[in-house]
Order: sequence, then C-alpha cells, then structure tokens
Amino acid sequence: MNKTRLVGAILLTLGMTADALADNGFYGGAGIGHATIDACDGVTNCDDTDTGWKIFGGWEMNPNVAFEAAWVDFGEISGSVGGSAASAEVDGWTLAAKGTWPLNEQFGVFGKFGAIMWDVDGSGAASGISDDGTDLMYGLGAQYMLTNQFGIVGEWEWYDIDSDVDLYSIGVLFKF
Repeated sequence: MNKTRLVGAILLTLGMTADALADNGFYGGAGIGHATIDACDGVTNCDDTDTGWKIFGGWEMNPNVAFEAAWVDFGEISGSVGGSAASAEVDGWTLAAKGTWPLNEQFGVFGKFGAIMWDVDGSGAASGISDDGTDLMYGLGAQYMLTNQFGIVGEWEWYDIDSDVDLYSIGVLFKF
C-alpha cells in the first residue's frame, strides 16, 4: 500500500511540475545513430565505426535561439596494435548554442556550435591509456514537430576530438 501512495505522490509531483514548466522553452530528448572516429593511424584491422547515442536537453530563448547540453557516447574503436587487440571508448559532455530557422509551424532546420568535454579510455593492448580534453563541435539538422510537445530530430554533428569524429543520429524531442 505504501508503494502505491509513493508512486501516486511522484506522479502527482511530476504532473504539477510539467504544468508549471509548460511553455517555458525547456526541451529534452535522445538520439541514436552512426558514429565514425577517424583514429586508425598505426592500427591494423581498424574498426572505427560504432553505434553512437546521446541524451540532450536545452532551453529555447525564442523560436530562433536555443542553448543545448548533451551527454554523447560514440561507442568503441577497435583494432590491432603490434599484433595485440586494442580498443578505446569515447564519450563526453557538450554545450552548444543552437540557431533554428523555422520553415513553418512544424518543420525547421538548425545549426549548432559549441564545445565538447571528452574522455577516451583504452582497453586490451591500449589498457591504461586514458585521455581527455575540451574541443570544438558543430552540427546541422532538422526537426519536425508532430504535436506541440513531441517531435523527431535528425542531425549530423562533428567533433574535434584529437581527430575527426562524426555522429549521424535520429531522435525524439519533448518540449516541456
């Protein structure tokens, strides 16, 4: 019985929070796609592509300008170094300014420019290798709003993480 009350209280709180935040410009979403990490120099049998995904959130200052933060996981690059298997996982946090050009009430195109704070961790022959940094990122995309609160987003993003990293993704967008 206590679990039912707790779940009810949480749902009521979330409902009240959603009403309080309605039409304030906040949005969130997630995307999944294809990541390519151009880092195969000196690596044989290199596989530099993997599934990438991200979770993002932002605030639309107006219909043309937004600020967006995201967690991005580019997956893993793998291959052989000196005959031994090696791999590395790449991920990071982004912060970007986003400019949108609404073509009509449902559809718009956008560009974004910002930075990524990235982290690379190696395994196998690359075990113990860890690197991080902050570099530039930019992207282009389009979004189609199916309702006032729900839409789909497709985009390409480029990240300057010691080498070129590209992420092509499709995702969902929820406006609060």
